Order: sequence, then structure tokens, then C-alpha cells
Amino acid sequence: MQSVRVLTVVAVAVTAMSALAQDSLTVVPSVSVTMTATDNVDLAPNGRSDLITELRPGIAIASRRGPLQGMLDYSLSGVVYARSSARNTAYHNLAANGNWTLMDGRAGLDASASAGRQIVSAFGTQSSDPFRAQGNQTQVFTYSLSPHIAGPFLGNASYRARATYSESRSGASSLNGNTKSLGAVVGLGGRQGMVGWGIDASRSIYETPQTARAHSGSIIGSLSFQPDPDWMVAARAGTEVNDILAGQSERIFSWGLGAQWLPTPRTVLRADYDRRFFGRSHALTFSHRTARTVWTLGDQRSFQVSNTGGRAIVSVYDLFFAQFASIEPDPIQRDLLVRNFLAANGIDPNSSVIVGGFLNSGPTVQRSQSVAVAYQGLRSTVVFSVVRSNTQQIGHGPATGDLSVTNKVDQRTVSVSLSHRLTPDSSLLVSLSQQHTPDSGSLKGNDLQTIVATWSKRLGPSTTGSLGLRHSRFDSESRPYNESALIGSLRMQF
Repeated sequence: MQSVRVLTVVAVAVTAMSALAQDSLTVVPSVSVTMTATDNVDLAPNGRSDLITELRPGIAIASRRGPLQGMLDYSLSGVVYARSSARNTAYHNLAANGNWTLMDGRAGLDASASAGRQIVSAFGTQSSDPFRAQGNQTQVFTYSLSPHIAGPFLGNASYRARATYSESRSGASSLNGNTKSLGAVVGLGGRQGMVGWGIDASRSIYETPQTARAHSGSIIGSLSFQPDPDWMVAARAGTEVNDILAGQSERIFSWGLGAQWLPTPRTVLRADYDRRFFGRSHALTFSHRTARTVWTLGDQRSFQVSNTGGRAIVSVYDLFFAQFASIEPDPIQRDLLVRNFLAANGIDPNSSVIVGGFLNSGPTVQRSQSVAVAYQGLRSTVVFSVVRSNTQQIGHGPATGDLSVTNKVDQRTVSVSLSHRLTPDSSLLVSLSQQHTPDSGSLKGNDLQTIVATWSKRLGPSTTGSLGLRHSRFDSESRPYNESALIGSLRMQF
């Protein structure tokens, strides 16, 4: 059923883009073959060697002009083990987002979808390989649809309305990770000189297989003051009603403050603080660009209804797409920026990186903190990042996954990567990472340390080959292991 969902999304997206964006549509089919010779296929203290082959056909579609703009990157991975045929598997990889504008921009539809492997438990066996540790990974599919309208209203005012439906489904047998949500918001706003105003009303519904349907709603008014284009302050206040915490409707008074400062065209500082039904909420973001560097810092605490807590398996493309958000906020233009950056440095955008995370159903409060620095020289690129996440279950319903055993999950990851172009057609990429999950309650933590060195070379106009070495060390009371692997890959685009 999940495979049908993924293929349906891909087929609908291809048909829609082909019909509405023929003049600006780019379609790039591809296929890659990756062979991994490992000395520990079991990821166990005394593992066995094996040869793993991954065949990965895919298609990348992008439209950057016209009423329909967006990107879709889909591939199907078939994984075959030479000595352990029972482990053979196949899974989908999908990253898609787009927007369809109507009525000269006054109406539209935003959509996104993703599919990939996810970590089930933060305290289980971890691996830097996206199709290893199969007992602690599962396929997860998510999608969202968001129609919206906006336009002028009575002079300087304007109206806005948006509805959003999202759903997540996992392959976990316990249905852990399955969530549904439906939300709607309507509002009015305007500006008179340096003063802006707004009022918004929202309503949301959340549902999981393990918990009863929960509701939340709010009416919030806001005022902003912007005497100069470089800075702005804002205040907001209103009322919230929800039955998430106690199982019955509760009403509270909520308020918040915000500020934004743009001291230079390349520097942005934003800060928000709110008192919400779940306690304090805050978001602090800082970014600064120079000719060769990008500096980003983030710290936020927020309410989440999601299939994952913390972080999960992501592609190299996803990592840079998130890091470049401060450089290019528009997702369509950012997609082109990231792909050009990776191509210039010989980095495969589809290669996967595991950065922690765990499956979860139901509402949580999550705090995430991150620092990232990227340097791009004439031939070398260095990226350093530190990420920490803390996830806590809230609400009256039963918890799932790790949060059914402990009241919080804390994870930290430090990573650094160095890419150097040896020649115009070849490059060397070295990356090191350490992921730490501390003990929590009765659950014992673990550490995963990984170093990867990959040499890649363009073999033709549309063919790239790579050869790499990987070594991982996993420290855990229940199942520690060491693994070394030799990885060879060939990728062709058509």
C-alpha cells in the first residue's frame, strides 16, 4: 500500500508538471550502482563479511517558471546481499515540493511529499549506512497539501486563508509514526505608516492510531512597529483552547514578543518568544554571509505533531538545503543553488547521511539547537555543524516508541566535512561525525563515530564514478560493533 502511495504521488506530480510547465520543465533520469564490501554485515560484536549491491534508478524533475513551480526527486533502491539473501530489500526515496499559483497569485496550492528510511529507536543499533540496521529502521512516507487564498480588503487591509492537511505513515508493525493533522487559519492584516496590525484565527485537529482525536484553536491579535527597513519589533496576544494536555478543553491567555534586525544585506537576526498552552516557546535564528563563508545559528522550542522526534536519515541534499535556507528562502531557487553547489564539489546529492532521530506518534515539545559554518574556497569546501535536540511527550494519551519508556530523548551530533577538487573532473571528500545519545531513564545510551573518505571523478558528460572507505565504531552496552567498508559507485544521468 505504501509503495502504491509513493508511485501515485510521483505519477501525479509528473503529469501535472508536464501539463502546466512544458516550456520550463527539466527531466533528468538517472541510474546508479553501488557495491559495498563490509567486514561486519551483522553490525554485531563478531560480525560476518558480505558484499552488498544497491541498484538505484531515479528521476529528477524541476520547473522554475510558470504557474507550477517545484522539484521532485524520486528513486527506487533495490539492495541485494551476496551471502544473506534474507536481508534483500527495496525502498523508496522521494523529496518533492511545489506550488501552483492561480488568479494572479491570489490563490494557490502548496504541496510536499517525502519517503525514505527512518530510525525507529534512538537507543537501538545505529549505523551510518541507510540500509543497514534493518531491525531499527523502517520506511516512512509523508505528504501535505495546503490550498490558500489572499487579497486586498477595504483599502490598505488584506485577507488571507489557508488550510493544511498532512499525513505520515510508517512501516513499523506497531503503527508507531502514523499521524494525521488538519489545520486552517484565516486572518486580516494591514499597515499604516510604520505600524502594522493583524488578527488570525486558527483551528487544528490531530489524530494517531494510539490516541483519541485532539483539537486546538486560537485567536491572536498582533501589532508591529517598523520605523526603519533594517529592524522591526512586534507584540501579540490572544487566547488558546485545546484538549491536548488534559483530554478536555482548556482555555489560556497567550502572548508573545518578536524582533528582527538586518544590520547588513547579508546578516539576519530574528527572535521570538511566546507563552503557549504547552509552556514557553521561542525561536532564535542568526545568519551571516561573507564572500566565502556562511554562518548560521538556531535555537527553538516548539510544539510538534510528527512521525519523527529529533532527526532522522537524510540525504546530503537535504542537509545543504536546510543550511542554505538563510541564503535563499525561496525553496525553488534554493533547490537550484544547492544542486549547483554539490555538482561543483563532486558531491552526490542522493547519498544518505544518518543524523539520529526516532519514530514517534502524538504531540511532543521539541527543542533543537544548531550551529553551522560553511567555507567555500576556490577548490575546497569545509562544512562544520553541531546539532542538539531534546524531545518530550506531552498530552494525556499513551506515549509510543522511546517516549513510552522514558519521558525525554536527547541527541547530539557533531560533524565536519572537507571537499577538495583535485582536478576539474575529480574531487576528494572526507567527513567525520559523532552522534551521542545519553542514558534516559532505564534506556542506555550509545555513541556512533564514523569517518568516510570518498574519491569521485567525472568519467563523461553524464557519468560519475566514486571509490570510498568507511569506518564506524558503535559503543553500546547491548550491541557494540566496529565496521570497515570499501564502497564503489557508478552513476549515470540521461
